[in-house]
Amino acid sequence: MTIPLHQGSGDRRPVLVVGAGPVGLVLATELLSQGVAVRLIDNSASGPVQHSRASVVWPRSLELLGRIGAAAAIVEAGNRLDAVRYYSRKRHIGSIEMSRLNDTPYPFGVVIPQDTTEAVLRARLTAVGGAVETGTLTALDTAPDRPLAEVEWPDGTTEQIEADWVVGADGAHSAVRRFAGIELLGTGDDVLFAIGDGPVSGDMDPHALVYGYSPSGALGIAPFGDGQFRLAISVPDWKEKQGPPPELFQRFVDERSPRPGMVGALDWSTIFRARRRVAETMRSGRVFLAGDAAHVFSAAGAQGMNTGIQDAVNLAWKLAGVVRGLFEPGLLDSYDADRRLAAERIVMTTAKQTSWGLISRRHETAVRDNALRLAHATGALQRFGAPLMAQHDVSYRPAESLRDTLPGLTRKIRAGDRLPVFASHGDPQPGGERWPGVDPARLTLLLWAGDRQDSAWVAARARLEQAVPPDVRVQDISAWPGFSRLLGGAPKAVLARPDGHVAAITEPEPVVVRAALRRAGSAFRPVPAAGPVTVPAAPYAIEELAS
Repeated sequence: MTIPLHQGSGDRRPVLVVGAGPVGLVLATELLSQGVAVRLIDNSASGPVQHSRASVVWPRSLELLGRIGAAAAIVEAGNRLDAVRYYSRKRHIGSIEMSRLNDTPYPFGVVIPQDTTEAVLRARLTAVGGAVETGTLTALDTAPDRPLAEVEWPDGTTEQIEADWVVGADGAHSAVRRFAGIELLGTGDDVLFAIGDGPVSGDMDPHALVYGYSPSGALGIAPFGDGQFRLAISVPDWKEKQGPPPELFQRFVDERSPRPGMVGALDWSTIFRARRRVAETMRSGRVFLAGDAAHVFSAAGAQGMNTGIQDAVNLAWKLAGVVRGLFEPGLLDSYDADRRLAAERIVMTTAKQTSWGLISRRHETAVRDNALRLAHATGALQRFGAPLMAQHDVSYRPAESLRDTLPGLTRKIRAGDRLPVFASHGDPQPGGERWPGVDPARLTLLLWAGDRQDSAWVAARARLEQAVPPDVRVQDISAWPGFSRLLGGAPKAVLARPDGHVAAITEPEPVVVRAALRRAGSAFRPVPAAGPVTVPAAPYAIEELAS
């Protein structure tokens, strides 16, 4: 559609982000941290949502939130999650110990209400000069040269906002997605879950995410701490307008929980329809989708918000790099390729977890339970389950299908995989100094000597340091423990992306490394360092931000 342009605030910024949930807040804070001016609008006048569904922040999300200085506050405000435990008919059938992860500063998850997570993120947004403007997107012209958005403010006036790029982080009913003409595609029947937060007294596990399976369905219990829990139960149907009462949750806790508990007065409850949908594309011209605007799936494994945070960081470093001239514009094409396959994989794995929990036939139940017991006894559940739950196994390997993204039996790193290296726009992440650091905005060249750090290696390292552009950080990681298993005994040059994923693994030769930099989108031209962003006051009401 076409919107006539008229004079607005005169304050045009390169990026307009629609939606100030966790995904939009992370995206805007990342962009501002890299010197890219942003307008962030949201149609909620009340600030962070009070009745939130997202409850767990997994290790990979904590690593990415550490880039903007938010991880420590989330850990402090939440409850540590050490394990995921599975039960069938109240008998233990398997566990994943998050505390055994050894390649992260965060060997645990955090159970925390979404409104608290949003409050932390809004404080970080404020710290880098950002703000949330309360307004509703009413139209969007997706012209190829420059998008134009129409926003209605609380006083009834409207403004035309011109931006180079628009990002829809505005949820499952995304207006950006609708105006861009992007379909949300999917298959499979919807599954209903009753979800509620409140006190549960009794001998409940205070630091484990518990799944209890029974012939009548599944139960999930997540501990917020101080006797407060998130309860999620599968229900066959629900036609009432109000949320499910405590009595319903109590019935299924009695039936499915491995430990007894008494459900108190709930803070809130709702019905969640676990759909399985992924946008046909996450980019259309100068418009991008992230978070629930791009994908929705089962609540099993609490992966939704975490997947959206990965969307936000993946897009932010690429978009900021293109806006600032660090990377060639073609790099933005990789956002859809990276994240849509990752989302489809999460849809597949969460759907499988959901279907496992809803098995009711006796022989199928026996197969599931015995398979989990065997996987637990052999260590396979820990080896594959912990990276899956932590989202450490997300890979951007060149892929044409979901099968290409699945981790192999080898532990050797390939292009696209996550490396245990960490970035921050400010002070290093707490605990992150135990691993190599990478540039949060540019490619980093990591040099690996292999089995011998001899004089030939010293000479090769000097040649590489002279050959790469001056804005590419070079770090020799040969002395760092833990990389032999990943990189092997031969010398290598590893190009690490700002998000810690491998862009390329090559021979440590200048010509080969420079070619790899080109293929990874490096612009090879001098660019000034990012400075602080001065964000002018918005002409309309701005929400109070949490402090």
